[in-house]
Amino acid sequence: MSNCNKKRHVSFHSFSSSTNALDNNQGASVPQPAFNRAPERRADSIWLSEVFSTSALIIPFLGSKSLVKSGEPVLLPSKNLPKGERLKSACIKQPIFLGLRETSNEPLFAVEVSSVCREHLSSELWPEGCEWVDLRSYASELKSNDAGLLAYARGLVEWHMRNRFCSCCGGEMEFKEGGHSLQCSSRECGSSIYPRLDPAVIVLVTCGEYLLLGRQSRWKPGRYSLLAGFVEVGETFETAAAREIQEESGIKVKLDGLRYIASQPWPFPQSLMVGFMAEAEEKQLSFPKFVDDVVPVGNEGLRVLMENTKLPTIAVDTKELEDARWIHRSYLKAVLQNQPLNGNRPFSVPGSHAVANFLMQWWISYQKNTEWGGDEVSSVEIDEGVFKYILIRVSDGKGNQKLVVRGNKRMSYHADIFNHTTDKLRALKLQVEVLGGGRIDHHVTERVILVYGFSQAYGQANHAVTVALLKQWFPFHTISFDWDGY
Repeated sequence: MSNCNKKRHVSFHSFSSSTNALDNNQGASVPQPAFNRAPERRADSIWLSEVFSTSALIIPFLGSKSLVKSGEPVLLPSKNLPKGERLKSACIKQPIFLGLRETSNEPLFAVEVSSVCREHLSSELWPEGCEWVDLRSYASELKSNDAGLLAYARGLVEWHMRNRFCSCCGGEMEFKEGGHSLQCSSRECGSSIYPRLDPAVIVLVTCGEYLLLGRQSRWKPGRYSLLAGFVEVGETFETAAAREIQEESGIKVKLDGLRYIASQPWPFPQSLMVGFMAEAEEKQLSFPKFVDDVVPVGNEGLRVLMENTKLPTIAVDTKELEDARWIHRSYLKAVLQNQPLNGNRPFSVPGSHAVANFLMQWWISYQKNTEWGGDEVSSVEIDEGVFKYILIRVSDGKGNQKLVVRGNKRMSYHADIFNHTTDKLRALKLQVEVLGGGRIDHHVTERVILVYGFSQAYGQANHAVTVALLKQWFPFHTISFDWDGY
């Protein structure tokens, strides 16, 4: 992907990101920022006090929870808050200046209201129909700019909540620069602190057409994501990425192949996710020559077999992960496009609000320079139970080709499967050649597939190639083959 080197700034759904490795043809969305941080205003305490009293909008937080209504953040006029002594009696903490609203230039402040007295924490302040939500679980319901604003505000609110007292002497910390710095109130100390981020790397690890995904036991069933971890003291992002991948999965990556893709603030409580792409070190194995000797499959069949054979073995660190798998690009694409999947197992990835989803979408969208009709043809379509199958080569007469597996228990003969498949593929102006057949025994509940036998009409298919193709679409199945049987 050497042509993916143009610098662009994008915001994927929910939190802002900055990328420098997007292909020119990707067409990433570039929404306008929702606010101007206006750092030049932070030190003007007189102006901050005046606008907060008259014309500002506040983003309220109840602890770390945000106030929303109908999928939008609630922005309240600051004049609706108690004034003067009532403000003090309401125990509202000092507002944090966020910046200026881009569309109207209205000042924006974050206000933590968990200490507001009961008589003020009522419907007289908050519009009807709103609710307090956790941004981490609600982010996918928000527009990108709205989620980015709430993430920024929540990060600062969390920082203030965690730094009420000086870490040097225990003195109470005072607001400075509109809430963007804190200074110890003790004259003897007077130390200042600023918001800090905990950088973490999240890595899209590939091996050919496969992607490494893992899951933690605390996640909902079937949820998988990219591997990630925090940067340790003295590390670069690149060395941290390589270390985390090897620690969690046993997979070594090529250090010279690491590429920065995107970043995302993750205010839970104060992280910055830095996304990389990396290539795994492939297995150095000699190819089993007998496979092509038994049933010739041509260059495309050899490519499929080699790609599967070279996948490095995963060794999961069970203290970090519950499981990790190699997932094929085609399978992941179907998941991201909400297409139905075969197999009796739930499978999902993080939603569009997460940088992991952005990296996956970017990877599956990467295309070679020329497209052809076979790109939209699924490599595998099979049934449950015991049925006949055929292995087919699909091509366009211009050098493009792919192998596909088709099996159907409702069709008694291999020729029926071939004719049914041919009718659909020729409608796409594709050429179809059958490479043999056999039988498949597919136990969905047990997640087991056995490929065996032959076709009297077309001869025996290369079952090793068939198994390699099936593994692309059934990553949680145990799949094997036997040359014998009928």
